[in-house]
Amino acid sequence: MTNYFNSLSLREQLAQLGTCRFMALDEFSEGVAALKNKKIVIVGCGAQGLHQGLNMRDSGLDISYTLREGAIKEKRQSWKNATENNFNVGTYEEMIPHADLVINLTPDKQHTSVVKAIMPHIKRDAVLSYSHGFNIVEEGMQVRDDITVIMVAPKSPGSEVREEYKRGFGVPTLIAVHPENDPQGIGFDWAKAYAVATGGHKAGVLASSFVAEVKSDLMGEQTILCGVLQTGSILTFDKMVADGIEPSYAAKLIQYGWETITEALKHGGITNMLDRLSNPAKLRANEISEELKQQMRPLFQKHMDDIISGAFSSRMMKDWANDDKELLEWRAATENTAFEKTEATSEEIKEQEYFDKGVLLVAFVKSGVELAFETMVEAGIIAESAYYESLHETPLIANTIARKKLYEMNRIISDTAEYGCYLFDHSAKPLIKDYINSLEPEVAGKSYGTDYTGVDNQELIAVNDAIRNHPVEKVGGVLRKAMTAMEKIHA
Repeated sequence: MTNYFNSLSLREQLAQLGTCRFMALDEFSEGVAALKNKKIVIVGCGAQGLHQGLNMRDSGLDISYTLREGAIKEKRQSWKNATENNFNVGTYEEMIPHADLVINLTPDKQHTSVVKAIMPHIKRDAVLSYSHGFNIVEEGMQVRDDITVIMVAPKSPGSEVREEYKRGFGVPTLIAVHPENDPQGIGFDWAKAYAVATGGHKAGVLASSFVAEVKSDLMGEQTILCGVLQTGSILTFDKMVADGIEPSYAAKLIQYGWETITEALKHGGITNMLDRLSNPAKLRANEISEELKQQMRPLFQKHMDDIISGAFSSRMMKDWANDDKELLEWRAATENTAFEKTEATSEEIKEQEYFDKGVLLVAFVKSGVELAFETMVEAGIIAESAYYESLHETPLIANTIARKKLYEMNRIISDTAEYGCYLFDHSAKPLIKDYINSLEPEVAGKSYGTDYTGVDNQELIAVNDAIRNHPVEKVGGVLRKAMTAMEKIHA
């Protein structure tokens, strides 16, 4: 049998990017009923595996874990994650034959070997689920005809899947059914119930396709979600120190600044984030943002083109085969940056200070979100999906930086996202470094515009109109109205 996704032409793959549909909340009125009394076995217990499993168990479902025999014998971290949270754990041979739903939440680079290893143990007419379709779309994995294949993809790191659930909310989620692996016609109902069990229906669910999920996910990760935040952290820190800001203060302003700034973004979009600035600071942040967009647009477009064509996946898989040479080199370089190695001050920084002294950070967020959204929509990805993959997920990634800087972000995200982040950062830093260093010192680490005597009213009106009427703001305004359970990170 020819693999379905590998047989699609580029034109057909592009057509699938726009096949998503935003689902109404009442479509989830059955809750988790489709999965009640079903035996659910999760393969792998890393960040996504553990936190999705905790949410599903709290939603009343029967969850257990299966790990490689070596991971159990050697009591590796995945075994500790599962057993310390009182889950049953067993080998593939012990657990999978009894499972009605098998959820593959292992790292992307392990998917092919894992699925090949577990498939002989999956019982007839069972369901196999993914949270990222790389193995299916990019590697061409074929699954037995009797097995239903679904995807339930929360749009955030695993830790935030759990934290948002605990706050009574959830993270936006894409669901899909493999078009050639739904023999009983149950895939969609099971995917909906799974999304409810992890809390995703409260934040918004897109009925999507495997192709759309993979391409949009890769793009968001590589650009605004990880790449821009990493590049912005390193360049802004170096600039602040060069301009005479105490390094420990600079480290704290950046480490916790992303979280504070993007919390405003989450609740009220770019409009609310920019409204937290003084009028002169808003005008300067907007100006810097537009200049950054002009400089970075070709790089964003190249990343989108390489993702659509498969060039990115080919390069990454070659690095897998080369023992992660590029990945490990870039990881080491990130760990040794001045920002990463400088301890943050214990000095208190009040919430508004992060805005007043973080004009450059705000500009980075605005430019990255708008560029990622624009580039994805131009490629054919629907606006709702592009919003989730750019604006809404940015605060969830920023939260991880607040814990242990870029180390935490790159540890929590998938191996695929980490590689894509480094790939973007590797190109972005030299592209915009001179421009960032040429900016006046007041845009980072100092209060901007404190001595201003006024602003031009017509210019301010024009900037406000441009911000409020950007397409990401329009779709965001609609989607956020459905997010009635969203709460603040910090009370």
